[in-house]
Amino acid sequence: MFNHDEWILEQQNPMISLKKWQTTVDLMARLYEAPTAYVSQYTSRGFQTVIANSNPANPYKAGDSFARDTNLFCRKVVQDCAQVYENHATSNPVWRGNPMMENNRFNSYLGVPIYWPDGTPFGTICVLDYAVTHYNKNFLELIWQFRDLVEADLMLNNQFMQLLELSTRDDLSRLLNRRGFFSQADKQVRLASRVKQNIGVLYLDLDNLKKINDQMGHRIGDKAIAALAAAIRKVIRESDVAGRIGGDEFVIVMLAEDEESLAKLTYRIRQELKQQAVGELQSIELSVSIGSRLFRHPHLSSIDKMVSEVDQRMYEDKLNNHRSLGKKA
Repeated sequence: MFNHDEWILEQQNPMISLKKWQTTVDLMARLYEAPTAYVSQYTSRGFQTVIANSNPANPYKAGDSFARDTNLFCRKVVQDCAQVYENHATSNPVWRGNPMMENNRFNSYLGVPIYWPDGTPFGTICVLDYAVTHYNKNFLELIWQFRDLVEADLMLNNQFMQLLELSTRDDLSRLLNRRGFFSQADKQVRLASRVKQNIGVLYLDLDNLKKINDQMGHRIGDKAIAALAAAIRKVIRESDVAGRIGGDEFVIVMLAEDEESLAKLTYRIRQELKQQAVGELQSIELSVSIGSRLFRHPHLSSIDKMVSEVDQRMYEDKLNNHRSLGKKA
């Protein structure tokens, strides 16, 4: 899903057709005979122009932004969740400090709110003119039709992302499946390269799953897998990428400062797994073998290669666990 609090221009999604939005605002500007038309997005960071019409008289372009407390026409639209039509702004003291009026001498503004599919504000679509305007009822209603075109794209994106979620999410663990994990993890590695950060990889394997399945049945085995997944979900950050890539195998990829951060996460997962051993799992001493490694920038390799290397470390941990159990016996 799109992060509603991040600029849409910084998020890549094939279902959002900015080219279609460009056609929409260009047509809107022509029909209103206005020098400026654009779609803006609202987040906690303020307002940003997503698409602006291509008229040379338009001083705004995609990516231009304003702080959220700026006295903007668009801010009024979002606050009131309603259409705003100001046909003679320079005569209205309400708009003092509005950079669009004071810096660019815009006199007329007509804008309506745009919403995400869940009903939260996305931003606005609007037209501005340097002259005083007198739009009739048809023009006041027409902008809502343009708004619907943009909202239809947002709805299509939402439906696409829901389908993508179904195809990349593992039902039992509620984490990414193998395909979803490697796709997202690859993006995480590319992000780390771009921002010059290290990547930490953890490879986890639930111990003794075959024994649990043989002695207690696959239903209990599935509960054990779900318990480890719940422990992982509990301790990772929202930015971390975690997935179930095999029957009892999980991988976590994260931006990490040092080896210590991986050791801390390993410890927290093991402690949380103990907390998840409730109900029918109380009689089982759940444990997990974990391999980890910090891959330092700029020596990052492909996600497949990094996971393969950490997989070997997990097997070393598993062998150590078996030796420890043997000594106890």
